[in-house]
Amino acid sequence: MVYLVCHPIYSISQISFMSNKSLSDLEHQIRYSTAIREARIKGMDVFQGWFDTSKSANQSLIRGYWDFVFHIIKPKVCEYIERPEDKIALEIGYGGGRLLNAACSFFKQVIGIDIHDEKETVKNFLRSQNKYNFILIKTPGRSIDIDSESVDFIYSFIVLQHLPTFEVFSNYLKEAYRCLKSGGVAQLYFGRFSKLNLLDQLIFFLKGYKEIESPVNHTSLVIRLAKVEEMCRNLGFKIVDTGPSYKGVPDGYPHRRGGQNFITLLKPTKK
Repeated sequence: MVYLVCHPIYSISQISFMSNKSLSDLEHQIRYSTAIREARIKGMDVFQGWFDTSKSANQSLIRGYWDFVFHIIKPKVCEYIERPEDKIALEIGYGGGRLLNAACSFFKQVIGIDIHDEKETVKNFLRSQNKYNFILIKTPGRSIDIDSESVDFIYSFIVLQHLPTFEVFSNYLKEAYRCLKSGGVAQLYFGRFSKLNLLDQLIFFLKGYKEIESPVNHTSLVIRLAKVEEMCRNLGFKIVDTGPSYKGVPDGYPHRRGGQNFITLLKPTKK
């Protein structure tokens, strides 16, 4: 059983007492929540397409299975997952639910966290696909609000590249380590540093990342793979695999590389 960790709900009068970082997170959450709500108002096809540029909800569902099989449960992931029918998975940034829908077919239970306010919309969408083995949680955008060592698998795709700051990314890595059981696996995608022009790559090389001021749903954070590897090792993860994402799989594969890199992580079993 997964027990949820409760976080306080802040009133408008309390916001003025928050730190600048908290305000930045709040502004980021409001921008995304507003854009997602506006997409939902326009109908399910537009709502689903907002998250993955699909032309219809049906296409989004089909491509969700393709992305889940191709990008998430890669062979190296499979090496460390046994009896998935008994396992609990968690998605960071469930969006419209297309990947979570697929994950429900592979695991005993799937938990989805996100910052937007469309939980009921996604819940109804998943139930329309006869999926009931899921829990959806709204979070403040920098934490995984469940108990420590309570899930077996954590994944995220087309989400971490949209974080507002490097600090938030770092916090998600720490949270992933905390929430995974010993022997658990994480499959995480993040913005690829080589997307930057050559000058910016030189300027930010030693820093290892760049925070980008960008419109909603555009890349706002890119990180060098070596930087992410160092962070993960320092947390105690074992790095199992790394590699690039691909656009619109299976169309055009392998010639259309995406804007993300992935890292596959193992939380070693306690001795």
